[in-house]
Amino acid sequence: MVGHRFDEQVAIVTGGSNGIGRAVAESFAAAGASVVICDLADSGYFAGHRRVSTIIGDVASAGLADEVVGAAADRFGRADVLVNDAASYPDGGLLDMTPDEWDRVFRVNVTGPFMMMQAFARHGLARGTGGSVVNISTGSARSPRPGGAAYSASKAALEIMSKVFAMELGGHGIRVNVVAPGYIDVRGWSDAYPDRASDELRAALTAAIPLGTAGDPRDIAHAVLFLASPDAAHISGAVLDVDGGSGAGRFGLRAQVETGQVGLGQVGPGRVGTGQVSRARS
Repeated sequence: MVGHRFDEQVAIVTGGSNGIGRAVAESFAAAGASVVICDLADSGYFAGHRRVSTIIGDVASAGLADEVVGAAADRFGRADVLVNDAASYPDGGLLDMTPDEWDRVFRVNVTGPFMMMQAFARHGLARGTGGSVVNISTGSARSPRPGGAAYSASKAALEIMSKVFAMELGGHGIRVNVVAPGYIDVRGWSDAYPDRASDELRAALTAAIPLGTAGDPRDIAHAVLFLASPDAAHISGAVLDVDGGSGAGRFGLRAQVETGQVGLGQVGPGRVGTGQVSRARS
């Protein structure tokens, strides 16, 4: 049963107060797990939930990772799953972004998960029980946009780091995987930056998704729980895209394909050629 899949398991979720992290934390709790959230603020969403505990702190701070893992062990007796969702993503172009802003993104998005994984792995090795790590990346790690260099580069680093640690920790029974979301509409799931994207931007992002709809935070939660479960026992070092197909290719050219401007060779006016394909230059 789904409601008992993670009975007696303990999951740590950074960034679990809002957005995708909130959906992940709620899904683990609904599946029977005890959950320790680490975030900059407590949204109050889980107030009164006896199996959900929140620690206030900045994942970029030295020492916090040990505190969080220790708190999970002290309150619930163990730590079985780590989900690194906390992230910093200020936009900034090359000519405008300050070194301090750049460093902050990498401190939160790369060094923070590094410290959390290190503390979690040391705990798992000491107990001899293994565990599962799921890091939240982004499709922008492989398909970046102008103004997003810091965020995209930091998430690319997180993906590579995850693969390396999957190799280093596999022999100890600890699996490390990544979920890479596409555009996820977090309205209704987040009290932080509720008006972050305009309606026009949301429409443009959705139009670039082959499945035709924005993702839901629960879509990411389902993927995370799968990778953390015994169903994924032989999966480690993987990056699972949950993006409605937006990372599959240049879907934005579909209108040109449909009108014959791209992809179909013509041998004469109004006649589609057979056996020939014209190629648009990148």
